[in-house]
Amino acid sequence: MHRLRRLPNPLALLVAAGATLAGCTAYLGTTPDDGPVSSGGGGPIAGVGGGVSGTGASPGVASGGGQGEPPECLGADTVSNKRLVRLSFNQVANSIGTLVDSVLGTKIVDDFELVDAQHRAFPPLQSPREGNSFTDQSWSSVDQIAQAAGSYAVDHLGDLTQCGAQPTDDCVLNYLTDLAEKAYRRPLGTEELNRFTTLYTDAFKGAGASTTEALQYGVYAIFQAPQFLYRTEFGLDAHSAGPLTGLELASMLSYFLTDDTPDELLMEGAAQGQLATDEQVSAQVTRILGTAAAKKNLEGAMISYFAYPNLESQIIQDDAFTGDMRRSMYREAELFLQRALWSDSLDSLLTSSKGYMDATLAPIYGVTTFPPPGATPFIEAFYEVDLPQKRTGLLTQAGFLANRSRPDHTSVVGRGLLIKNAFLCTETPLPDEGIVGIIEQLLADKPDATEREMAEIRASASSCSSCHESFDPYGLALDTYDVLGRYREVDDKGRPIDSSVTLPKVIGGGDASDIVEVAQKLAASGAFGKCMGQNLVNYALADVSAGAASIDSCAVKRVADAFKATDQTFPSLIKTVATSAAFSERLQGDAL
Repeated sequence: MHRLRRLPNPLALLVAAGATLAGCTAYLGTTPDDGPVSSGGGGPIAGVGGGVSGTGASPGVASGGGQGEPPECLGADTVSNKRLVRLSFNQVANSIGTLVDSVLGTKIVDDFELVDAQHRAFPPLQSPREGNSFTDQSWSSVDQIAQAAGSYAVDHLGDLTQCGAQPTDDCVLNYLTDLAEKAYRRPLGTEELNRFTTLYTDAFKGAGASTTEALQYGVYAIFQAPQFLYRTEFGLDAHSAGPLTGLELASMLSYFLTDDTPDELLMEGAAQGQLATDEQVSAQVTRILGTAAAKKNLEGAMISYFAYPNLESQIIQDDAFTGDMRRSMYREAELFLQRALWSDSLDSLLTSSKGYMDATLAPIYGVTTFPPPGATPFIEAFYEVDLPQKRTGLLTQAGFLANRSRPDHTSVVGRGLLIKNAFLCTETPLPDEGIVGIIEQLLADKPDATEREMAEIRASASSCSSCHESFDPYGLALDTYDVLGRYREVDDKGRPIDSSVTLPKVIGGGDASDIVEVAQKLAASGAFGKCMGQNLVNYALADVSAGAASIDSCAVKRVADAFKATDQTFPSLIKTVATSAAFSERLQGDAL
């Protein structure tokens, strides 16, 4: 790596790079992305739980209760204030890879611990390593990433800049200004271009830098600039409620769909005012969803949402739970989502009768001859199979079930909460010590109780029943699957398992004989589609705040209602979210 050489008056150089090229942080609090940069003063959001569930209603949004609909939706269907949104570390790496070289993007992922493309957060800033803004520690990492980009530009000068082995200052400066426009996701204003030129000629060259070093400093300054590391959601007037600008909408669409900077066609469309209608936005969404980048990003997001990365650290005391088994469970989920998300209805995540297995997974699914008769070779060592009648969608996949098992026992509560949170987006408060004590005392009187008997004991305590009745039925219906997801009809002690349950009212109530009927009623209720609408709104907003779209907000209701009028596929839900007011409208920001 080429280290930044100490030049005469280095403090002045850094001030120039940070304030002149990057612009003041205050600019980012007063001017939308479409506008030219102007100087100013002042100062400038894991795991499965249904993503983020906000608890408070946003201004202009009437709040309902639980899973019920709000009595009336007042004002705009908007949940987010005008704000700055920082890029996640993966988005930083992806963007630099797209703007400079994909090899550099891969190198950043490999070299920097905070960039973790394999363990996605849902939403993108949900991980503890992210956060709403850069801390001292994370800023140091971003600064090092920017330095790495500068060094890479020097090492690959000819290929990147097209300026030849002996570049002229004019050629390098043209490369840098073009790179800055792409990195900042907007045109540079005349005043900003003049300051950029002054920075290059006075702060870099005037301090003794060679043309090659000036290139290095320029690339470094661009990628540590606030305009690159943050995107704005201010619209034309940062102090008034209203829509995002076209360029802001383009950035939001791109990071939502691809986790990467906008491509040329999207930027051209925004610049030409072609993101002004739902039809125009939908057309861009359709185009982008056809790319490998969008599919990879959204499939990875859903893998993260359903907590499959947790399999790496899950502990299960079963000799079959080897490293190969973990990898096969994870790969099964990837293959299933790749097909279900793009080829079937959204409800197929619950009700699909198709599955994927390799020789490692076959014994878990009771397959003694592999490949099973009638199986279709799919990819690698996996076959597409018709699932047995007792299997359905994600709910009975081995990895999904293993993720919420105890080390030596199934967990009715853990699995029930997983379904309630991931498919219904309803939160369950942690029990206080008093309630825990009540449950422990009741169970102590019957230490050898079956899982159903324990559920009945919990339901008998008035202080516990209301919560447990909302998720225990799902866990009981799944108790016919052991810690690794093998189907069974008796528990670990040889006692028959009864999988019939009375369902919560949120999915229509009534009785179900097993998890297959539970999945069918859950799909028919529309609750899953509404839940995924909420989660995709919050994923698109990258919102980890208390004001995120809640399941009973008007914004989510509008998305759910609009989704019902479509073919109810995953791409249609993406389009519904992307054309919603929650996506493109912002409330007035108090801090601006």
